Amino acid sequence: MVESFTIIYVLGGVIALLVLVMSLFFIKKSMKRAKEIGMDRAIIKETIRNSAIFSIVPSIPIVVGVGILMQYLGLAIAWIRLEVIGALQYEIIAMNQIFSPGETATASAIATALVIMTVSILSGPLFNALFYRRYQERLATLQAKNAHLMEIMTGALLGGLFSGILSSLLATGLFTIGEPTVAKDTGVATYGEVTLTTFLSSCLIMALCGFLIKKLNWKWLESYALPLTIIGALCISYVAVSSIK
Repeated sequence: MVESFTIIYVLGGVIALLVLVMSLFFIKKSMKRAKEIGMDRAIIKETIRNSAIFSIVPSIPIVVGVGILMQYLGLAIAWIRLEVIGALQYEIIAMNQIFSPGETATASAIATALVIMTVSILSGPLFNALFYRRYQERLATLQAKNAHLMEIMTGALLGGLFSGILSSLLATGLFTIGEPTVAKDTGVATYGEVTLTTFLSSCLIMALCGFLIKKLNWKWLESYALPLTIIGALCISYVAVSSIK
């Protein structure tokens, strides 16, 4: 475990405080705008509640990611890295390029990993700051000129994306049954049995939620269907991994 100095914790606290202040600022601004347009208070409360629920599930892999990264980067740096923006799979790739299993972390190695992670993730915010408004205007112009074409393009993009992810998932699962593969960039082992079990269980849980919503009129379940599906599939996949090992 690498040492986490006090100054790094202070920096992490400052960043966390900035995130909280920005969140409160936009909540206040949104509430003010909602009152101006006469939005029903019940809708506002429902929106806030749903947002809070949907923020819980994405937080689970972030906590797991902090636990993984802190073995090499220390708690403070891992906390700073994942408390704003980022994706665990990319952080692990960057970390594995610097560290080897069992290797003692050095100050230069930690600095290199942190710079790679930080500089790479800045591309998204920089693109939005410099080009997003122009990009949005072009989309609005295209939408106004040919709304039907936009619908076709959006549907084709989403369909292609979903098909690619689904085919990759199924192919990986089918061809790694009994022969787990270890990714060179992340060092993570993939078991076909676990992949397929997780996929099928998530489909079944979501189908069950849909049945309860439609047939039994459990409308309250609409806000919880996705979080329950993700958490349920994660629990089942954990049991599957434990049984294989």
